[in-house]
Amino acid sequence: LNEGIMIKIWIPPIEQFDIETNKGELNHILKDGVRLNSRTKLVDSFEECDFVFADFRHLTGNPKGYQGNISDWSGDKLIVVDYSDRAELYDVDCLHYFKRSSVWKGEDKFRSYPREVRPISYCIKNDWLDFDVDTERDIDISVFFRRESERNKVGMVRREMVAEFVENNFSHKNIHVGIVNSDGEAGRMNAGDEYIDKMLRSKIVVNCNPDLWEGDYRLFETFSCGAMVIVDKMITPAVNPFQHRKHLVYYETLEQLGSQIEYYLESDLDRESIAKNGYKYSHKYHKTSDRIDEILEVIGR
Repeated sequence: LNEGIMIKIWIPPIEQFDIETNKGELNHILKDGVRLNSRTKLVDSFEECDFVFADFRHLTGNPKGYQGNISDWSGDKLIVVDYSDRAELYDVDCLHYFKRSSVWKGEDKFRSYPREVRPISYCIKNDWLDFDVDTERDIDISVFFRRESERNKVGMVRREMVAEFVENNFSHKNIHVGIVNSDGEAGRMNAGDEYIDKMLRSKIVVNCNPDLWEGDYRLFETFSCGAMVIVDKMITPAVNPFQHRKHLVYYETLEQLGSQIEYYLESDLDRESIAKNGYKYSHKYHKTSDRIDEILEVIGR
């Protein structure tokens, strides 16, 4: 890639995502990231572009997805950025394949693929960048997961265990446990006012990855709202990784989680320092435009 020359990116149109711009990683990471990256611009056709960026909705054959044939753009111009939960790769000829869900979480190891796969993580969505985080934090701990008794989807047992652990062991504190506003794609893309309010009022937000993979928006939403993050240990390699006890706090067992919560609720200066560091670091290195930089770095090698 030539320095100083704008790199032209085409993202094949998907009608529902053009009409409903508040949907999906296609809009909230790829398009927003390209628009805000100083080295890239969106163009309107394959003929104009240097590279095609496709997300998993271009690859599924879903009738609400891409209406063309992505294989028309395969080969040395196609970059797949697969933010789906699914562990398997989509069968497509492409220059590079970036994937979020490349970890077998239950066994803490990477999945084996027949081609090179490059890990990529979520980031702070652009409309989450400008919150006033100097707020009165009257909620000691928030956990935005369902309890076991409220289960309505598979693959979230570890999250339910964390929610019930916090509820059972910290009921003497001011806590929030449970889903606020919506979950699923609706919640990820249309964060409600109550959810944001609770995030901004929380001292600590406890997170937990799903049972079978790593990566969710909530981690970055917590950073963007200035709360201290406590999250289960992750193994997916990241560019500019978060450091334990500097930007966030990791736990591996529920016993460790309990000890970390107790310590950081009592240690205001340590907790506030980690929260502030995480906020600044995530805004410096983990925006949508930063994810585009990561992709460009690989393309340019």
